[in-house]
Amino acid sequence: MSEQTDYQGKRQDVLSCLREVAILAEDAGAASLAKKLRDDRIPRLEEEKFHLVVLGEFNHGKTTFVNALLGAPVLPMGVTPTTAVIHQVVHGVRGAKAVAEDGNVRGVSFDEVGQYVVGGNAVTDGVRYLEVSYPSSLLEGGVVLVDTPGVNDLNSTRAEITYSYVPRADAILFLLDAGQILKESERSFLSNKLLAQSRDKVLFVINKIDLLDEEEKEQALAYARTQLAKLVPEPKVYAISSEQALGGDREGAGLNRLVADLQRFLSDERGKVLLDNALDEGLRTSHTLKRGIEVQKQALAMDQNELERRLAALEGDLASSEKAVERRERIIRESLAAVKALVRKECDDFGRRFAAALPQEIESSRAEDLKRYLPGFMEERFRSFADRQGSEIQKRLEKVAEDAIAFVSEEARARGEKIAETFGGAPNVDLTVNTLAYDVGVIALGAFGITMMALSNVFVGGAMALAAPVLAYVFRERADRDLKRRATEEAPQAVLKASSDLAEAFEKSIDEFGDKLVEFVKNANEELTRSIAEVVRHAREARQKGEGEIASLESQTGMSMARLSSVQGKMTTLRTSLWANGSGASPPAQ
Repeated sequence: MSEQTDYQGKRQDVLSCLREVAILAEDAGAASLAKKLRDDRIPRLEEEKFHLVVLGEFNHGKTTFVNALLGAPVLPMGVTPTTAVIHQVVHGVRGAKAVAEDGNVRGVSFDEVGQYVVGGNAVTDGVRYLEVSYPSSLLEGGVVLVDTPGVNDLNSTRAEITYSYVPRADAILFLLDAGQILKESERSFLSNKLLAQSRDKVLFVINKIDLLDEEEKEQALAYARTQLAKLVPEPKVYAISSEQALGGDREGAGLNRLVADLQRFLSDERGKVLLDNALDEGLRTSHTLKRGIEVQKQALAMDQNELERRLAALEGDLASSEKAVERRERIIRESLAAVKALVRKECDDFGRRFAAALPQEIESSRAEDLKRYLPGFMEERFRSFADRQGSEIQKRLEKVAEDAIAFVSEEARARGEKIAETFGGAPNVDLTVNTLAYDVGVIALGAFGITMMALSNVFVGGAMALAAPVLAYVFRERADRDLKRRATEEAPQAVLKASSDLAEAFEKSIDEFGDKLVEFVKNANEELTRSIAEVVRHAREARQKGEGEIASLESQTGMSMARLSSVQGKMTTLRTSLWANGSGASPPAQ
């Protein structure tokens, strides 16, 4: 069984368990627990996308390579046209749609796909990407294959690739040409753009290997590995022939090995964490539901008046929790405001120091060196600062989140004790909240399309893009004698503007992080009491309908507890199996 098949099997098992818990929650009257699983966690696992981004220079055969991966000539190929807009290929019935910058979507016939290339007849302005559906086995399980314009094409397109698709890619396939491996422009793009963001997830593919004889192939592979090793430790290099693969000989073309390694990567690197998060939430929800059903059994044994009195106390506790959440939100916002103020100061201080040092750097350099190297020098300084700043912000935000998680855990324990007291003899209830590293619901960075480790790279790119018009103005000067004067006047201003833009980008993400964290605290803080109140109300409704309904619900609670114990066992076994293959990793503590 392949790694990808194994992952998909486990994924279906996890989904089955989550759906079972949702059904049991609904049967018990815990509508909020069922809704949370059905509206959030189950769709998230069903719709999780694995982005495989294909990068490379124009005329390296990227689209032919994509078609070879798909096993059919799905996208239009040709000698001169190249992709004008990004193509996302997803699993589905053969079809296409254009997604505009404003989010509007319009259907595109499959015959029109060829118009979205350079030299095509369609107007592509305003089109963010083209989504193409095709029933390829490679795309099963949410894999998205992204075909991009050449990295030596339009600047705006290159920025979209570098700062939007690359950070959220699960694997990047960088295409090289067997006829001219690793040109200087490719070295520059890899060193300055790609590897700074995605060093651990880049696979290098030498295309058109069929143009070389056996001796030349060996030499080409040895050269590629030697040169790439100067840029990235132990580079993963594959030699393939896209045309040969499209002709039906995938094994001889070298494609099967690449696809197998890709599937293994998806399963090992991302699949485990994805499934672990889903199982974590499934287990936490099932524990909460189990306590709720135990309370429900006790509620069924009470008379109507006693049940009403205790339910009123529980609902009063739920209402009072809103004030506690409001206090916690204020604390979170105040903590994040302090983080933002510190980030703003650090960005401004960096900008002022860098701007003050630039004139001396410019004066000590030759005019021709300024024109060639100064923009790269400035961007590299920003990137280095942003990398350090991003790491510091991550630590500060983790501290804020950990304090919030501690609050939720403490509140959960207190609520469990209160419920036990209210319902006389009900078991203590503990809502376990896992560590920050594993609880994607807390950080919610997936909603941003990037990871925390990629924040600095994304932001510095955006900041430098905003500063680019000023930098371009500096270096359009034709007279070398005026170049230093203009650079001295303009470059420090560009630095100050870029540092301000960088601070704003960080602040925006901190605010988004805060919104997600507050949402988590609110939902987790109320989850236990709300679900308990729901199952108690369900018991009250049964009592109001008479002894027959009470007996039916009592019987159902017994069966539900047995089914719940069974599904909990399955989820625990599945979670253990994720980490049982000697990967060196282990699941979070329970």
